[in-house]
Amino acid sequence: MEKAQPVLETSVTKVAKTSMNVKKLILNIFKFVISGGLIFWILRGTNLTEIFDAVRSANFWLVFIAFSMHLLGFTISAYRWRMLLRTRGSDTSILFLVESYIVGMFFNNFLPSTIGGDVYRAYDSWRLGQSKSSALAVVFVDRFLGLLALMLFAFIALLNANELTNSIPYLFVWVFLGVLSMSAFVWLIFMPPRWLPGLIAQLKLPFGKKIHTIIEAFLAFRGQRQVLLKALALSALLQANVVVHYYLIARAMNLPIPLFSFFLIIPLTTVITMLPISVNGIGVRENAYAFFFAAFAVTQPQAVAFAWIAYGMVVLQGVIGGIVYALRR
Repeated sequence: MEKAQPVLETSVTKVAKTSMNVKKLILNIFKFVISGGLIFWILRGTNLTEIFDAVRSANFWLVFIAFSMHLLGFTISAYRWRMLLRTRGSDTSILFLVESYIVGMFFNNFLPSTIGGDVYRAYDSWRLGQSKSSALAVVFVDRFLGLLALMLFAFIALLNANELTNSIPYLFVWVFLGVLSMSAFVWLIFMPPRWLPGLIAQLKLPFGKKIHTIIEAFLAFRGQRQVLLKALALSALLQANVVVHYYLIARAMNLPIPLFSFFLIIPLTTVITMLPISVNGIGVRENAYAFFFAAFAVTQPQAVAFAWIAYGMVVLQGVIGGIVYALRR
């Protein structure tokens, strides 16, 4: 009877793993179907020749400058990440963290989700001496500060984005709710009430134990207001760099979209493409740009060409990240 127990436990574990793998497979198939369907939808009424002509007509040097801005973005991100790591007693070189971000692009590109890079960066945080929950906490804080800065930009840009606000009902309300939610999340991270872990434990939520562990790790950030403000300032600088990157691509293609409008379009598109319904935002991205750019009389082929140039840069970073990953091992 004693021998039968471990065998039974092993069988149950195998069944659970198989069930999890099947669910993962079904989810990935769903994502591929959604991406394929959305690409078919956007290309159905579009002439491919017009898309490729728009890509070819883009100013090479402006596209090159836009691509080079990614390195500046990685450097700013690395300083923000190191700032958060130092509050947890870890430290490392900026070069190490920049490499981690670049390798993260490889995992973002070649896994059917956009969080593969976050997992790799959490692994690097763990290598620097953080516990698993602490490593995840640092990466989550890092990611959400960036999103908060983006949403703040979007909220400010709403004040002078008549073309978009006139064409999208209740846009102001949605952006305001997004900023409010992000702000509440950051408050919970840096100034979490002591009773929160106990409440999570009592609610018995799915994955409640993991959530409880991560919140406990977040408590170490309690009272780090100076760090929060500095990290948020770096996030604002980083997201401004991201917006200018996309604006330069638009200028390379002679698209009549003002810089200020990109401070609203890019945050909205970023949030939409992060939804876990497609393969790395493929299909969602093209349709989102076509929808937002239509307010500025940009044609559908031009919008798709813009999306493909921008995503082509991301894929190229992924290839470079793969090379860095191979050299790192």
